[in-house]
Amino acid sequence: MKKFLLVLVFAVLFTACEEEKEPLKFTNYSVEKSYNKCNPEEGNCTFISMSYPVAEGENEAAERINKEITNHIIEVVDYRDDKKIESIEGLAERFIENFENTANDFPEQNIPWEASVFGEIPLRTEELISFRFNSQIFTGGAHGYSSVSFLNFNPQTGAQYSHDELFTSEFKGYFEEKFREDQNIPQEEPINSNGLFFEDDKFVLPQNIGFTENEVVLHYNAYEISSYADGNFTYRFPYSEVEEFLKVSIEEIPVE
Repeated sequence: MKKFLLVLVFAVLFTACEEEKEPLKFTNYSVEKSYNKCNPEEGNCTFISMSYPVAEGENEAAERINKEITNHIIEVVDYRDDKKIESIEGLAERFIENFENTANDFPEQNIPWEASVFGEIPLRTEELISFRFNSQIFTGGAHGYSSVSFLNFNPQTGAQYSHDELFTSEFKGYFEEKFREDQNIPQEEPINSNGLFFEDDKFVLPQNIGFTENEVVLHYNAYEISSYADGNFTYRFPYSEVEEFLKVSIEEIPVE
């Protein structure tokens, strides 16, 4: 009986060690391509440049995170295209191809295109990996488009967090009160009373909410709730102010 118990204990310990996952490691990945190998630094050059962290290894969490990041960057850069793109390299090829086709069809409008996406990880904890992406896209027209976006992942599973998984239900009301104060919208007035574009005149959290070492960042990109001329709306709250609404740990872990 004692031998059986001893074997059982060792089996449990061995299984626990096997199931303990190594922390995810990230390395920077870059893809750049230009039309006819022109040099962007010399001007008058169509180019695309993307640089961002990718998770190393072949475990499920790393693969899931990398897939979500790839899909996100493709959506940011190629949001108007119906054709399927499955890789960042394919995205770069498509961007240059679309420019070449447009330049051939409309030679009088042959203005260089530019696309750049830069990603970083402003916060890593045992329960959260927050990615931030700065993007700038110009494909002709009166002006280009700049955006900031965030993706928040569970490092254990690689699943992307929803707002409801990150914050308690009270957070929305707290932020709406602060937002109204900043925009001089009385609490009893409709949220669009000063010309904003909230759908159905109902306040919603921004699509992009991220985390840094010291604060929560809430960011509405141009067109999300207002016109392009009004620009972006960004709000920052130190953790000491909103910690009661958080459902995940914000204590950073050492990164090798």
